[in-house]
Amino acid sequence: MSGQGGLGPGVLDELRATMSRDEIARHLAAFGAVTVDAATRRLVSATGGQVDLDLAAHRAAAITWLRSWGCRHLRRADTARTDEAVRAWWAGWGPFLPGEHASLTGLTEDELATTGRAYAALRAAPAASRSVQGREVDVAFGDTATGKLLFAIRPLAFPPWDELIRLAFGKPGGSAAYVRLLRLSAAALEGLAERLSVSVGELPALLGRPASTPPKLVDEFLLVRLPRRES
Repeated sequence: MSGQGGLGPGVLDELRATMSRDEIARHLAAFGAVTVDAATRRLVSATGGQVDLDLAAHRAAAITWLRSWGCRHLRRADTARTDEAVRAWWAGWGPFLPGEHASLTGLTEDELATTGRAYAALRAAPAASRSVQGREVDVAFGDTATGKLLFAIRPLAFPPWDELIRLAFGKPGGSAAYVRLLRLSAAALEGLAERLSVSVGELPALLGRPASTPPKLVDEFLLVRLPRRES
């Protein structure tokens, strides 16, 4: 997975141009049963299915969901600090992000650029701390938590951004790599939809993943197709 390109673009090319519907559906089935995980069900229940980070209860639910989705650097002891980081970021960037009905394949260049800047701002925000040689040091919100929070608030427009996928698109990550993922994911969805003669919105049900949004479909395909790193 070294190098500027990484394996990710090639996997997305399989989705966009070469792999058959049956092959894709078979790989996606390997991701697991067609269910929504318990943490996401709790998030949906707490937010009515639309996360509004202006609301303290929604921020709390989103932070709990992030921890359940592996963002354990956001320690429970630092909940107030994490909440303030999210609140301040949303106050500054929320009005400029694509709306709740925006789709990944419909994002404009201006929206992609704004998303990249918003991503960079949250990624670098001090949101927790950890002990190093007896003293507390700042811990940034980080790439993974930022990508996952963007997915939580705009599931039709943004995929999650797990470390496995991030490394597959070339180090070091950051906003430029995330925007690259958005562009390549949109192209993959559009190419696949054209090959199957359906709309992008019809792809999840057609491929046996009716509970997934199109961006989540891309995420699942990448997680299944990319090789796991050796521990």
